Amino acid sequence: MKKVWRQFCRFSAVGIVSFLIDCGLLFALIESFEMHYLWSSMLSFSAATLFNYVYSMRYVFECGSEKSRTGQFSVFLLLSICGLLLNSIFMKIFVEHMELYYMFAKICATFLVSLWNFGSRKMFLEENTREKILRRRKELLQRL
Repeated sequence: MKKVWRQFCRFSAVGIVSFLIDCGLLFALIESFEMHYLWSSMLSFSAATLFNYVYSMRYVFECGSEKSRTGQFSVFLLLSICGLLLNSIFMKIFVEHMELYYMFAKICATFLVSLWNFGSRKMFLEENTREKILRRRKELLQRL
């Protein structure tokens, strides 16, 4: 459990920097280039996701050498596309239906999507996660 907590802390640190990139770029695209908030949100999310990939693979998740970089990136990209869709849905709901300011909506959407990001990346990118869970479950059952 300590390992997961440390990993979550590292994930959060990378996430904070990604969030700053995401929000900074979102603000710049809307305020300086007058782009629509959904297009701006998608572009800023994509830039932050690329940063997040590089640093998550380097400092957060234990992805063994048996998975190729191309395979890891493909899985990461697929999970990130799901995150982008979630982000866009939350932004549309928060801005258009709940009438929240787009930057506050971004904070709320980012928090919700980060839960998806950590869980899905841990499950699908970390090497042998499924095997580790099954082994731990078996060890716990043997102790009982």
